[in-house]
Amino acid sequence: MEIIDSYQQDIASIKQALGVSSLRQAMHQDAATVDKLLEGMEEGSEAVRSAVASHLGNYVDVLV
Repeated sequence: MEIIDSYQQDIASIKQALGVSSLRQAMHQDAATVDKLLEGMEEGSEAVRSAVASHLGNYVDVLV
């Protein structure tokens, strides 16, 4: 489970970094563009959540 937790943390970190980068770029855009960008980020976030949720509990680490 540690590996899965690690991957989830990596994904969250990458998403956060991309979000910050996107928002920095958006600061130079008009309000409509920013709204569309935030909407796209929410859709991407939902896609990641659904992809992770379908794999939760499928793997069991066994140490011998």
